Amino acid sequence: MTDDFVAVIDGSTSKTDVRYSLDVSNGQLCMQIVSRVIAEELPADATIHDFCRLAAEAVSTYYPEKPQKADNNLMAASAVVLSMKRREVWFVGDCLCLVDGTLYEYPKPEEEINASKRAECIKKMLQEGRVTVDELREHDYGRDSIKNELRSCCERQNKEYAVINGMDIPEHLVHVVSVADAKEVVLASDGYPILKGTLEGSERELERIINDDPLFIDKYKATKCVMKGYKSFDDRTYIRIKF
Repeated sequence: MTDDFVAVIDGSTSKTDVRYSLDVSNGQLCMQIVSRVIAEELPADATIHDFCRLAAEAVSTYYPEKPQKADNNLMAASAVVLSMKRREVWFVGDCLCLVDGTLYEYPKPEEEINASKRAECIKKMLQEGRVTVDELREHDYGRDSIKNELRSCCERQNKEYAVINGMDIPEHLVHVVSVADAKEVVLASDGYPILKGTLEGSERELERIINDDPLFIDKYKATKCVMKGYKSFDDRTYIRIKF
């Protein structure tokens, strides 16, 4: 949060052994870089294209040379940014937004397909008695079954869907929603399967889903489950702004 911007920045789960920091994961590092861009470099009257350019340039400095083609070795993050001056919400990737109760989301391509494939794999293993729910929460064999698909999806970054990874971000892949007349805006990461107008409501829905289906293979399918010792299937951030 600054005087001019409010943002949720969600670092992507790394799918490589390559590390760009000894202290934090690749996704956390990318989030920190983008956060600094917003706090220290982004002019108050910036457009979404200014943001994409500055964020991409900042991340690219961590590589030997600016990447021209996506691969699994690139760090990445998604972001949803509220520009107070322009009264716009900018989407780069798969973060979520509620504008006066209307949901806006732009999920990764094939996310639903991969989640369904994982769910079918797990259901078959459970039906055949090859594994228990507790064992799956210690090692997600269903996610193993879609690793190639997840890596393939990474290779389509900034070709089929937008993400901040150091590459140039194509204009046609980002989204802008006007909130000029809005009374309330919620920004959140995609760790909320059901996004509500309050944090309490969103957490309550998440808790209900986890209690019913900690593997996330039924009504709300995901590409990963609630691992043993974890509170949820994904990290989450929520912020509500009233005008």
